This record gives sequence, structure tokens and C-alpha cells, in this order.
Amino acid sequence: MSKLEIPKRVKFLAFEPKEIGGMVIKNRLVRSATHEGMASEDGSVTDELVELYKTLAEGGVGLIITGYAYVQPGGKAVPYQKGIDRDELIPGLRRIAETVHEHGDGCKVAMQLAHCGRQSFFLENTIAPSAVFEPVVNMMPREMTIEEIEETIEAFAEAARRAKEAGFDAVQLHAAHGYLLSGFLSPYTNRRTDEYGGNTEKRVKIVEDIYKRTIEKVGKDFPILIKMNVDDFLEGGINLNESKKIAERLSKMGFAAIETSGCM
Repeated sequence: MSKLEIPKRVKFLAFEPKEIGGMVIKNRLVRSATHEGMASEDGSVTDELVELYKTLAEGGVGLIITGYAYVQPGGKAVPYQKGIDRDELIPGLRRIAETVHEHGDGCKVAMQLAHCGRQSFFLENTIAPSAVFEPVVNMMPREMTIEEIEETIEAFAEAARRAKEAGFDAVQLHAAHGYLLSGFLSPYTNRRTDEYGGNTEKRVKIVEDIYKRTIEKVGKDFPILIKMNVDDFLEGGINLNESKKIAERLSKMGFAAIETSGCM
């Protein structure tokens, strides 16, 4: 097999700086989020977790997006997931940001914020936009009330405020893979008939509300990224045409970058 030849222009672009919402990253290599499973049972940062991010920062990427952190106790997906749902976790989270900045030679770090919605592997009485059975965890979630939606919007915004206070360079909303925000965006899991369900505009409303509330807390100069599905790979879910409409709305809204993925 012959050696893969990478065009010189591609090589140059990969290692050129890039601005994302006012944040300049040293190159275009981004470490996408993966779950670490290294936090304490209460969601606090451990030495093992800090050491992981030291190793990642030393790898030379321009931006690290952390594994998902839950913004509410009821949004925790798996055991040993890190939390960002309360202020006492800020000092531990600051250790991650400081470690990346110290060992990454200019590397930036964004905290991924998430609520698992109906996809928790150990919580009971999960919530979702609508009561649609979740086969992965074999559970029927409860449809959220408007009050719960408002509380979740505030929780995401508060989590972003904590991330900024902890020294992170940006945050990313996890709106893919069937988690709560993904559930709102998808017509398969969002069957509401109020202002948070129906057409594309209404299904995007919770994300828009989170963005606006977050800006109020962290300012317009703090980059907010988002991860979303291109395709749910489910009949009646998001497809390419729908995801393009959603992405266009998110871009106009002011999100600094959109990471694309796909699965429910």
C-alpha cells in the first residue's frame, strides 16, 4: 500500500491559527468530547481526571473539548461523570483549565455542558421533551413541564457561568446523540404542542433561550459552541434537510461554532 499523500495546502491549513468567536486557537486540530469516567461519585474532579487533560494538552491540539458535564443532578447520564451543577465544583474544574493552559503551549479548552434527558443508565423517572420510549435504557421518560424547561435553561446558563469562572475558554452545548437538547431538536422525540414543539423554530426555542440567558451571564465575548446531529438515523427524526435548517438558525443566533455528529 502506498503512503497517503496529503496535499501541502491541507497540511498548512491544519496547522494555521483559527479564530472561533474571538477565541484564537493555535491550529485547527480539535479534540472532540468523549466521556472520561474519572470523576468522583459526586461529580467532583479527581487527580486522575486532571492528569488525563495534562496528557491531552501535551499532544499539541489547538482546542480540547472536555467530556460532558451534567448541569443538573437529574441530567447525569452515567456514574463517575463530572458535574458542573453547583459552585463548590468550580475549584476542581479550575484545575483542568489551569493544567491545559500550563501544559498545552497555548492550547484552549472548552467545557461541554449536557443534560442526558431520557438517556440515563441509572436514574429513574427521567425527563424528556415528550414521553417517547427510550429503548437503549428501556425506560419511558416523563414529559417536562414548562417550569422544568425554564429551570433547565437556567441550569445550562449557570453551568456556563461556572465554566468561565473556572477559567475555561469556551463552552459547548451537547445537543446531539439523543440527550435532552437533541431530544428537543428532533421531531421524533419532541411531540409537544406548546411553544417548545412543532415546527423547526419551536423545536429550536430551548436552545435559543439557553443561548440568550447564557450571554446575559457570561457576556458576548465568551464563545458558545454547540454539537448537534446531522441525522438521527430514525424514521421521523432529523435528516440532512432538517439539520441544515437548524444549523442555519443556530449560526444566525450567534453560536461560535457547530460540531456535527449523528446518532440517537
